[in-house]
Formats: sequence, C-alpha cells, structure tokens
Amino acid sequence: MELEGFPVRTLRGDRLLYRIHRTTNGPWWFSGGGGGRFDPVGTELGTCYLALRPVGAWIEVFRKQMTLAEAEPRERSLWTGTAGRDLRLADLLSRRALRYGVTASVGANEHYDASHAFAADAARAGFDGIRHLLRHDPAQRLVGIAVFAKAGAPDPGSAWPAGNDRPIERALIGEAESSFGYRVLPTP
Repeated sequence: MELEGFPVRTLRGDRLLYRIHRTTNGPWWFSGGGGGRFDPVGTELGTCYLALRPVGAWIEVFRKQMTLAEAEPRERSLWTGTAGRDLRLADLLSRRALRYGVTASVGANEHYDASHAFAADAARAGFDGIRHLLRHDPAQRLVGIAVFAKAGAPDPGSAWPAGNDRPIERALIGEAESSFGYRVLPTP
C-alpha cells in the first residue's frame, strides 16, 4: 500500500511510555516473527509494543487471560521511560486513514495478516512506528505505540534509553481488576 500523505502523529521524545516485560529480560525487544500485531513481517525490522498508560501496558501483556496467579505479575516489571527522540508515527487514530482503506479492524482483527502488511508498508514508508488503539480495551480509549527497529534485542550502547524498571505495584493490579475485571489470585 502506498502511504504517501498518510496521517502522521509525532510522539515527543520526552513523552512517558510504559511496557510490562519479564524481569529477566530488558524492556526493549523488537518482535519481527509475526507473533505481534504490528510486526513488519518481510522486513529486517521488528516492533516494540508500548502504551501511553501503565494499565495499557497491562492489557497488552495479559490480554484476555482474566485470572492470573500472583506469581505472573511478580515475574514481570513495569518499565517507564521515553523513546529519547521524537518518533514519526503512522496515526491509525486519524479519520483520514480511511482514505487509504484503513479501518479500525487493522488494529482489532483476530487475524494479523492485514496488520503485518500495514506495518511493513509503514516501515518501508519511513515511519518510526504506529499509533493505535489497544484491541483489548473494549472502550477503545487506551493508546498503544508500536515502535520499529532492527528485530531482536538492541545492540549494546544503542540509543534506546534505559528508563526505570520496577516491580508491578498493587495500585496497577487494582486498576486492572476494577477497570477490566482481571483477578490476581494468591499462589497456594
């Protein structure tokens, strides 16, 4: 798909972003194998999935797994940080995206083929990533940021900032429980 003139949203480099990841791994990982919605399949790039709010990072990880053993959030960390530079994003929240044949289904469909194709086209068109709604938020208010870079872990000394990793706090678990109905059960 030709994306010349596609709606752009610039994400400021100092905007806080959130990601939940396994504590044993670093926060920056760029998925390129097709397991993620906006993996730019067929390119050498991958995608790191971030959210604009901590609870958005929660639903990106746990999705429809509504009952969790307390060990699951304990094995993960909440990263808070910035991209460190402005990012030029293909904006799927713009109504003008319809002009390119893009509908909400590209970010919400159960099948990822159209999402992968759009991501690959966006990467080839020079976008740094995609601004999208988080599929697992039925209210469609939480925003995700899919950032492109070389697939895999970044090279040591890369430009991706370290940010702040901390254990997932009870307040975030409580928000996920009260807002979405997740249940985190004590480990027997």
